[in-house]
Amino acid sequence: MILRSGFFFLVMIWGISVFGWAEEDKPFLFSPLAEVPEWRLLDSYQGTITRQEFQERARRIFDPSGALEKYMTIDDVGLKLYRDVAKTEPLFYLRWAGSGGGEGRGPVAFFLADPEKPLQGQVICLDPGHIGGDWADIEERTFRIGRDRPVVEGELNLKTCRILAERLTAAGAKVVWTHDGFSPTTALRPNDLYPEAIEYLLQDLKGRRSPRYSMNGLIRWNAELLFYRSAEIQARARRVNEEMHPDFTVCVHYNAAPWGRSGRASLTTISRLVLFSHGAYTASELVYDDQKFHLFRKLLENCTPEELDLGMAIGQQFQKKWGFPPENYEGSGYASASGVSPYVWHRNLIANRLFRGPVIFVEGPYMNDRTTYAWIQAGEYEGKRNIGGKERQNIFREYADRVADGVIERFRTLSARSTAFTNYSP
Repeated sequence: MILRSGFFFLVMIWGISVFGWAEEDKPFLFSPLAEVPEWRLLDSYQGTITRQEFQERARRIFDPSGALEKYMTIDDVGLKLYRDVAKTEPLFYLRWAGSGGGEGRGPVAFFLADPEKPLQGQVICLDPGHIGGDWADIEERTFRIGRDRPVVEGELNLKTCRILAERLTAAGAKVVWTHDGFSPTTALRPNDLYPEAIEYLLQDLKGRRSPRYSMNGLIRWNAELLFYRSAEIQARARRVNEEMHPDFTVCVHYNAAPWGRSGRASLTTISRLVLFSHGAYTASELVYDDQKFHLFRKLLENCTPEELDLGMAIGQQFQKKWGFPPENYEGSGYASASGVSPYVWHRNLIANRLFRGPVIFVEGPYMNDRTTYAWIQAGEYEGKRNIGGKERQNIFREYADRVADGVIERFRTLSARSTAFTNYSP
């Protein structure tokens, strides 16, 4: 182990001193552990979108800051996307609809919902956020106050999703899972990712968030970060995209307010809720080729209307049944308002970027809000108890019911739904 640690330290110093990676302002072509984009997979969209439609979706949803414009040239026939802002390395050419040979998407099919089984025929994927179990400490998604039972977000997400699955199945849906337990989906482990951790550090040694570790500890910390944030979510994405092909995916999380200055777990007196639809790429993200690719793929898939419908319906249930205020990311630079609900924001997250098809990302109440914390500590009790001065079912049941009621209501009240999107396209 001493030899290996010394080797990593030497590689780090060598990379900084010889190549100056930590100081150069140079683009890196791929996000950590990202697969090389296959631009040919977007050729099925040639001639299916007009210039006006593309620019409207980009401005309103995917590129509100206008950062993508630096990488494109546009005329009345099509769009050329480049790797670099100097526009010397082309990546992809998109031909507009009506500019020759484009047939569009064809007629849109519709079906009427069954009032008894409004989700009949729907394949819904549930993605309980994080892993939990033995991996909770590495994920930094657990805390404990005094001698109370630990709060482990991965476990909360899974308990909530299991109840949610019962509700959705009863309404006619087929429910599939990215994972259903406390084992990683990826076969990789942090020890496998040391080389990638070094490369990740060297890309931005000064700007990267760095705990006060030794050099070897810092490499280990980044290897763990790549394990649970990149490798794990990419493995789940392969299951969604290659095996399950759901009509839409619901990612379930609990949230938390920032800790105090000491960094130790502390309780607050406010809880907020938010739902994310995909979008709002930042300038720093669009440096990467894979991020450009996923922006184009998501924009051309046009899953946003479905995501906003679902998000708005779930947000209405949050507001009506819980009354927690929505998050406000105005001015954050990494999220933009959807315009359909104060609870729904556009944001570019790894899961809703990599998962094909509509993805709605649900961030539940703050785990360290005083009332919510007491609610979590009460566990999966039967019936109702007085929580914060109100008679409540257990938190997992109520959270699952808010999401399920929103999804079911959205399909029950919609007289006709487009089936133009399919996740079986290449």
